[in-house]
Amino acid sequence: MARTSSHPATLDDLECRHDGPPPAGALRVTVLGGRLRAEAHARVAGTLHHQRLAAEARLGTARRRIALSGAAAVEDAWLARLTATLAHHRHAATREYLNHRDTETQRNAILRASVSLW
Repeated sequence: MARTSSHPATLDDLECRHDGPPPAGALRVTVLGGRLRAEAHARVAGTLHHQRLAAEARLGTARRRIALSGAAAVEDAWLARLTATLAHHRHAATREYLNHRDTETQRNAILRASVSLW
């Protein structure tokens, strides 16, 4: 039976298709076991990345705020930048999490619908 997927099933198949090193994207998809797994891995990695950056910005904001008086904090450009960075990464992490959750919810609904047809 012929394989209809555009991605090779094994690393050997991938290496046979290329004279030099295989493209990074194709290698990642093959190693992770398919496009869906690679995309899920990328979403989780993106969420974790934004969570780490938000934690760093939160810590930096707290340290900077402690070092400043109330009047100085209002006018401090660095504190404003840290606050904007914190807001950005919190928003991005939340967006990534919600997208991942919605994707999983849709996938589960499709699976439930297909099981109920049997």
